[in-house]
Amino acid sequence: MREKTVQLIVLITVVALVYFGLRYFSNELSVAFTYLAGIISIIVVFNLLLFDSRGTNSKVAWIAIVLVFPLAGAIVYSVFGRDPRSRMLPKHVILETVKFITTMRHHGEKWDISKMVPQAKKIQNMTGFEALAGNKVDILTNGEETFPAILDAIRHAEHHIHIQYYIFREDELSTEVRDALVERAEANVHVRFLYDGLGSSGLSASFLSPLKEAGGEVYAFDPIVSPWFTRTANLRNHRKMVVVDGHTGFTGGLNVGEEYRSNTEQFEVWRDTHIRMEGPAVRQLQEAFITDWIHATSAKTSLLDELKETFRFSAYFPSETHEADEMVQTVYGGPYNEERDVRDAMMEMIQSAEKSIWIASPYFVPDDESLAAVRVAARSGKDVRVIVPGKGDRAISFYGTNSYFQDLLSAGVKVFAYRDDSFIHSKVLLIDGKHAIVGTANFDVRSFRLNHELMTFLYNRTPAVEKVEVDFLKDFSDSVPISRERYEHRNFLKRIGESLARLLSPIL
Repeated sequence: MREKTVQLIVLITVVALVYFGLRYFSNELSVAFTYLAGIISIIVVFNLLLFDSRGTNSKVAWIAIVLVFPLAGAIVYSVFGRDPRSRMLPKHVILETVKFITTMRHHGEKWDISKMVPQAKKIQNMTGFEALAGNKVDILTNGEETFPAILDAIRHAEHHIHIQYYIFREDELSTEVRDALVERAEANVHVRFLYDGLGSSGLSASFLSPLKEAGGEVYAFDPIVSPWFTRTANLRNHRKMVVVDGHTGFTGGLNVGEEYRSNTEQFEVWRDTHIRMEGPAVRQLQEAFITDWIHATSAKTSLLDELKETFRFSAYFPSETHEADEMVQTVYGGPYNEERDVRDAMMEMIQSAEKSIWIASPYFVPDDESLAAVRVAARSGKDVRVIVPGKGDRAISFYGTNSYFQDLLSAGVKVFAYRDDSFIHSKVLLIDGKHAIVGTANFDVRSFRLNHELMTFLYNRTPAVEKVEVDFLKDFSDSVPISRERYEHRNFLKRIGESLARLLSPIL
């Protein structure tokens, strides 16, 4: 709260100085302002052309914004547009992350790659993430299945709870989760709570203080009050994870808030999908959490000391297999990685499809490569279906999604709009009815390039994959098919909104 107050005072002071400067020296400042805006715009454009590694469409969009709105465009670019891979992370953070991942994977069991399905082998070759056998997986549909399962696991924790969310509200549900964490922390369970600094910026010190007082550790990932805010504002940690005692893990689309259990007025039903897993696959969720924890704490955490001791390491990474023996492969990545592992793994699955590709995503704003993969699959005769919301929660994303309908429909993709009194937030793919992908990444440029994301790949038509198919079939029945005729008869204002959103889609 103190940092936010200081930030507000500085902002008011700057605004006041600008106001009085413009009032008493308006003519001189106007000329200087014009020249300054031009110079800054030229510098930004040259930086985009010569040093930025992003795709051409994104470059063109940013150049257009900077040239049309010279100074304002440059300021927006400095906050939201810079290439994420240009950020230099502290060397000790990089070193500790590499040491941890190397140690973790060295201690892990080696699985027989010959038993993996071809897609899993390729994804492992691309990303380094193994497909692990010996797991039990449950698909949790909507908040009514997800939150009781998470709360039950938290309340039975004996050694540690690692919990991480993009959005964590201050409401009845979040209070229930926090109080469960407090109770376990008071029972000497290690509780580590990580939240995104922007997505959960509304969390107050008073709400978090009971957990801290009970001994829990609480950190924000790239907080918005940081002096480095302009370097991280557009690069958010979108992961949602809970790991309990190293053997039970949760991830998927649901954050923590009343809307996620369909308890707000905006939408009648909040349709979402989460996943619970037990077994070796939890190690990959644990790995993702700890790498984020190292980043958020600047590698100054007692957890690293614990992991250096073999007997404590095994408490966080137990070697337990489940008799269900399901194969799971979790891939995570973010804006600072050289490769787009999450997107590339999803593209590998799409391109491997023989019969069908079903996609559910609340925001469908793909880059050129992923859009091409979906269109090619449909044009080659595969059953490609995409479910998106019939009513959006954010106008620009909703219109951006709708702007792709023409590309999809013309290629033979079947597009479904979910019931417009509800919202579909699931991030799920089903390939050939036998492989599924469930996680945190939307099918959009932001998740592919700007966010820290995580997706879990399930193979070989297990009961969990069958549940994904059952949920898809119900979602189709709760949706309205979008025909080319219906889409082409949309009103003029919608066309304008979609065109503008499409123009901005490379930088959304």
